Amino acid sequence: MSVSLSRPGAGRYLKVLFSLAIPVMLEQLSQIFLGTVDTYFAGRISDDAIAAINASNMYMNLFSGAFASLSVGILVLMSQSLGRGDTQRANRVVRQAILMGLGVGAAFGVILLALGRQMLAISGCEGDLLDLALTYYRVVCVPCVFLCLTLLLSGGLKAAQNTKASMRAALAANLVNAVLDAAFVHMGLGVFGLGLATTLSRALNVALLLQVYRRGCGPLKLSGHGWKVDLPLMAEIVRYSLPVMFTQIFTRFTLVVNGSLILHLGSSYYVANSIATQLINYNCLPNPGFEAATAALVGSSVGAGDWRNARQYARYAALSSMTCMTLFSIILSVFSLPLAGLFTETELVKTLVSQVMLFMVFFEWSSGLSHVTTSAVQGTGDTKYPLYVTFASDVLMRLVAGYFFAYIVGWKLVGIWAGAVLCFMFRSLLLGRRFFSVCRKKQAELSQPAPAE
Repeated sequence: MSVSLSRPGAGRYLKVLFSLAIPVMLEQLSQIFLGTVDTYFAGRISDDAIAAINASNMYMNLFSGAFASLSVGILVLMSQSLGRGDTQRANRVVRQAILMGLGVGAAFGVILLALGRQMLAISGCEGDLLDLALTYYRVVCVPCVFLCLTLLLSGGLKAAQNTKASMRAALAANLVNAVLDAAFVHMGLGVFGLGLATTLSRALNVALLLQVYRRGCGPLKLSGHGWKVDLPLMAEIVRYSLPVMFTQIFTRFTLVVNGSLILHLGSSYYVANSIATQLINYNCLPNPGFEAATAALVGSSVGAGDWRNARQYARYAALSSMTCMTLFSIILSVFSLPLAGLFTETELVKTLVSQVMLFMVFFEWSSGLSHVTTSAVQGTGDTKYPLYVTFASDVLMRLVAGYFFAYIVGWKLVGIWAGAVLCFMFRSLLLGRRFFSVCRKKQAELSQPAPAE
């Protein structure tokens, strides 16, 4: 995976990668800021308001994984089509994505409306808290079609290598959400107002993205014709997306089991892990940026039949992601004790947080490498192999090795994170090997002279 930055063309690869990745990072940062703003204004209402929002968002985050998996399928199909110069097919994919988003979002909305009370009760809400959570839930979760369309339309823009338009729409929507939060809370609308602000801002995000497509975004442009349902193309989108969906669902399930292992260490360890995870989320800001850039650029290169270019983009993306995440983790580790003090005054918890942050300084790069290699393989059109690798790495490394280091070796919380690091390394090794093997094979096939007629 070593790359010489003095190599001819290195600057061009890095320039393209960072021009796509940085807007996605800023968009992700705005999403984190959105959650912080909502929690802040909920705290101005009551502690129960914070609990109500968190209970509702737990389910929203779960279902958003399904929407995100569809966006991956769309990104792969569109980037490969654009790489081949088939803009007509790319525009058909956009239209089918919008139709699918409307259908899937509406279906999830009906399910969430019908089962809302039962789902919130399962999460532990009861009495007045249940009623409060249900108020927010109905305003935010039921109209989830806006979130679904946002993710799908953003995926299309990333495939077209226009991440700035998606970033601008997200920043504008999140700014409006913050203003509406303040206004509605001041008007006494409570959690209903917070939920309404979130839904209105998501609707605005969709409107802004549609406006980008309507005006034309490079080769992509929405028009009034071609909106007939194309079942074979929809089936192709689903074929790419389903393995990604199962991957995300299994990963989330693994994290639940992992949380149980930490909880059995003691409440202090669980609290420390929660705080450390919040801080490490900032370390991981480069991940979505380089993931999107890798998938789009590899997909476009594959579509154009340029497997050497695909290989180079993956190499530079891996190096860039690993470097950025290491730098971020060093900065946060230096300030880990005062940052942990913002969440707790318990010295044991702050010490545990500091230990985890210091440990990840040396190994945070493994997370970046894992995400880039996953996106590289998906960019080739193979979304099944990452599912198999994720299953093996999460079970053997994150859970089994995490338990071994935490309980048998006695590393406790650091042992749990050691299992996660081994999970990332194992995944990176298998996926990286798969990707570069496919690239070499395809490049060799293209280099062979055509058979004489």
